[in-house]
Amino acid sequence: MPRKPKMTDEERRAYSAKMRGELEAVMDRAYGAMVGSEEFWATVMRTAANLTHPDRDDRSPTNCIAIAAQHPNATHVLSSGDWRKAGRFPVKGSTSLRIWTPIKRRPEEGQEAAASADGGQREATGETAGDEVRKVSGFKAGPVFDISQTDGDAYEPPAAAPLAAEVIRDVLVNQYRDQYHEDPERAGGFDFTQEAPDNAVRILLYGHAWRRITEADAPLPGQHAAEVASAAHVAALILGITPGPAVMPPLAGIITQDKKPPVHESAVRVIETGRAIARAVTTAAERRRELAVTS
Repeated sequence: MPRKPKMTDEERRAYSAKMRGELEAVMDRAYGAMVGSEEFWATVMRTAANLTHPDRDDRSPTNCIAIAAQHPNATHVLSSGDWRKAGRFPVKGSTSLRIWTPIKRRPEEGQEAAASADGGQREATGETAGDEVRKVSGFKAGPVFDISQTDGDAYEPPAAAPLAAEVIRDVLVNQYRDQYHEDPERAGGFDFTQEAPDNAVRILLYGHAWRRITEADAPLPGQHAAEVASAAHVAALILGITPGPAVMPPLAGIITQDKKPPVHESAVRVIETGRAIARAVTTAAERRRELAVTS
């Protein structure tokens, strides 16, 4: 079978511009849906939880929005090259998902380096290749595929060891006392020994999110409470707890001078807060497990 001829520089630039335009259109539609559909807002939150990884960088909140708009049930997303390393490949006829990927350049030469389609937290950082430091100079649209779009070897995505709800509850109580210097039961009027463990976790996650997201960051009436509920929702999904509702913030019709609408900043804050809470819990629980084994 003859090999496909390589694109010229001009064709490559035209193709890149076309892909970028299509991804920008996806983002515009997604932002519109996020302020008009409670269901789609919840889909973005679920996607962000699904694409939070124990073994590698998480997909960025922006790319979680992009992926949710293109494949609402995505659970594990990799580039075609990374899927091949795992013994899988995109199914013939499947359409790639577009995400923002970093353009990395050598500072001395200004020469574009190969950009990995990871869309994760590495987007805004430099990367060392040998003795060279390649810095992010921008972003382009890169193709990835969800596991449901691939075939090949059996593949089980790496997953963190599940935590019992009782363990999560106890960790959250201790963190609340240590970080905020308050007893959560006294502060909220709860007796967690009388609550089902899952319900106690939901209450505590909401309390932690309330402390982490300030009203100054979410000033519109109802925005703070919505973001807090959604951050707790994301954290619960990551931790394997049945979540409370993901509440859409009241941002429809809000216009600013920024290129991105206010709902973008809101979603980023919610996703990062939910992930931070869940990460703190899993880290503390792992330390407890290590201490128990040592003892």
